[in-house]
Amino acid sequence: MNLIKVRIIISGVILVLFVFLFTGVEKLSVPLSEILPAFQLIPALLRTIIQPEVLFIAGLIFIILVTFIFGRVYCSFLCPLGTIQDLLIWGSKRIGLKSKQSFSKPHNGLRYTILALVVAAAVIGFLSPASLLDPYSLTGRIFTYFLQPLIIQIYNLGILTLKPFDIYLYPRQTAFIPLSAWVVTAVFVLLILYFCAQHGRLYCNTLCPAGALLGLISRISFFQFTLNKTACSECSQCETVCKAQCIDMQNAAVDMSRCVGCFNCLQSCSRSTISYQRRQSCKSTNTWSPGRRGFVIGGITVAADLLALNANIGRIPGIRAAQAAPPVTPPGSLNTTHFTQACTACSLCVSACPTQVLTPTLMDFGIAGLMQPKMNYEKSYCDYECNICSKICPTGAITPLSLDEKKLTQIGEAELLKDICVVYVNHNNCGACGEVCPTHAIRFVDKENILYPEIDKQYCIGCGACQLACPTKPRSIVVHARPVHKKAEKYSLPGKKADPDASGDPSFPF
Repeated sequence: MNLIKVRIIISGVILVLFVFLFTGVEKLSVPLSEILPAFQLIPALLRTIIQPEVLFIAGLIFIILVTFIFGRVYCSFLCPLGTIQDLLIWGSKRIGLKSKQSFSKPHNGLRYTILALVVAAAVIGFLSPASLLDPYSLTGRIFTYFLQPLIIQIYNLGILTLKPFDIYLYPRQTAFIPLSAWVVTAVFVLLILYFCAQHGRLYCNTLCPAGALLGLISRISFFQFTLNKTACSECSQCETVCKAQCIDMQNAAVDMSRCVGCFNCLQSCSRSTISYQRRQSCKSTNTWSPGRRGFVIGGITVAADLLALNANIGRIPGIRAAQAAPPVTPPGSLNTTHFTQACTACSLCVSACPTQVLTPTLMDFGIAGLMQPKMNYEKSYCDYECNICSKICPTGAITPLSLDEKKLTQIGEAELLKDICVVYVNHNNCGACGEVCPTHAIRFVDKENILYPEIDKQYCIGCGACQLACPTKPRSIVVHARPVHKKAEKYSLPGKKADPDASGDPSFPF
């Protein structure tokens, strides 16, 4: 079977599955999240280090082994951002934006310095460079910030057209995306659009850390592309169709560190000048020693700079504020440090959250936690009967929690501001906070027929339902983060002992 057709079919299926992963409902997102991220380089690598799991370890070994054998085919077959770029390149050609391309010199100093930065930063628990550039995470943000809202708006408009036929469906809501986070992602989208229209897969071979790492392995892959200079008619068709601009006709060489294994060149050559064969029979090609030197020098420099940065990290504006008042992190994230050092801001939890309480941030966690999500209780609350975010996190930033464990996990602590509360200020009954509290952490004290709310913090899990329900502006009850999550006490009805095997309170109406 034609290798290009195989590539198109496999990459197309994977892209569609990723669309379902980031825009589907729980029934699709959960099973897909158990498989797809395991075969994405950065999530598989981080999960193997942070929270080893058989499938992720197998996925990482598979990616590396395939690259050793076939070269960087991962970038054309498995990477969703690579497939998106292929579609953009194809579209650019169709509308006449993309001109014919030829070989271009590699930007090895830049791409290997970026790789060194990402690796050195990750070693000291600083994932911001990886979060911004990782193709999987960037794809997730593109789908969550742009594609999912579009699909939901189309769905909601479709519901309106069914009303005249007495068919009623519930509309869906989209997650709240702050303008700052949206703009950063939009800048990357525009950059990729420009690269695809003018320079093909330049993002993959300049900014992408996964591409740079796999490119180093691909230099010594078992199968490689080679040019037969004597049989070449110098028609340059292979150069024209090469998305990576890595075919050097003048020197009869293919830069395997940049080749993404699309196989377009094989089909374009009518004289079989270019072939894909075992490396042992290939002539040695340029080793790109300047790039290797740049990688080593850049790696040492960046590592030294980041170690100095880590030693003085508390002095950086934004980090100090984030440490003093950290946002509330999802149940299962254990503590703020673990979350910021393991989350790549892929926004899968944001897209899957049924109450849309998770909101992407720009620098709420400081410079070390760019684009990572927080619990936004001004917009929504954490559903007491939901633990989907702990099921789908690909990197282990949110560890798996059973529903019973989640119901007792204290991610935050509610505080009652009596100088704002209408009950204490105006001596009028309200009770909104107590009505929605799922753990009975809010009780009421009767004083002259006025019920004054008080918080029993041993039962509070910080779900934010009380803060959302509070009618005052600003809120008179707010939830503060617990930097380290704890276990709450299980509430039992007065006069009854708490049943450690019972899940929840049978008297709770929701």
